[in-house]
Amino acid sequence: MIEITLLFLGSIIGAGFATGAEIVTFFGAWQLPTWLIAVIVGLCIFGMITLEIVLFYPSSNDKASHKTPKFLHLGIVMIYLTLFTAMTAGIMQITNFWICLITLLFSAIITLFGIEKLSKCNVLIVSAIIVLIISTALPHLSTTIQTTYQWQHIIPASFWAVLYAGLNCFMFPELIKATAPNKPRHTLVWAGLLTAICVTILLGLILSTIKATDTAQASIPLLTAAPNNITMLIILLAILTSQYTALFAITKRLQTIIPTSKEKPRTPVVSVCLIALIGSFCGFNRIIQYGYPAIGALTCFYLLFSFWQRFSSQAH
Repeated sequence: MIEITLLFLGSIIGAGFATGAEIVTFFGAWQLPTWLIAVIVGLCIFGMITLEIVLFYPSSNDKASHKTPKFLHLGIVMIYLTLFTAMTAGIMQITNFWICLITLLFSAIITLFGIEKLSKCNVLIVSAIIVLIISTALPHLSTTIQTTYQWQHIIPASFWAVLYAGLNCFMFPELIKATAPNKPRHTLVWAGLLTAICVTILLGLILSTIKATDTAQASIPLLTAAPNNITMLIILLAILTSQYTALFAITKRLQTIIPTSKEKPRTPVVSVCLIALIGSFCGFNRIIQYGYPAIGALTCFYLLFSFWQRFSSQAH
């Protein structure tokens, strides 16, 4: 259960989360206390993970997943590719071209080894990220405690929380299907609950840090708020774990569209890495600002479509 939780967290704590860029994009208006925002997001993430387990956990009498239109498969690949490109652009922005190239190579190698190796890497990397985020953000916590807010801000904040949860839960269907053969359904549900709790805590700490230091306008708010080597290490580790999780999801979905790619997995992996490297020159902040809210909305559409497809199929 802990291993699956860390695998889930690895797909969430990416470049935008660790730098604070996506967090400010969704919640920069600060209309609610930071911890209330974090709790709303955590509830949305747990709800989406639970729904995805219901929809995508393999079942012998469920054939709905085989009827997904090809255009939707292609759209999902494009969204995975956008996330992967954002991770690549994030590394490019805070380091340089050669380190970006090395991380792409490392991600490709892990992806070719399979989900088991991915899980083992995440146990170490995500655990380190959690410890580093907490140790970096805690010094700013005491200055951001709030006790009052206005209820009319709950609805718009909840809307953005749903989009944000959708953004961070988009890769879970591939992870659920990949890990399900060895894990009972209830284990994944408990892992989803732990994931939501961890995200709530980490998001609250990051929001507090950014707000307390007034760095919401910075391109990399968390690094600006806590400029030290630990923060840089957090961001690099977070980008890396989310990068190879996205690459794994892309290759699995491509195998659904092009079955022959299972026999030669290196070709799609290398192609995706090359496309992401070229796309990263568009700029990390631009991808975050325009691409991430769209991904959150498309996730909601994808889950609603899958829900309708599954239960309409069962009705017939």
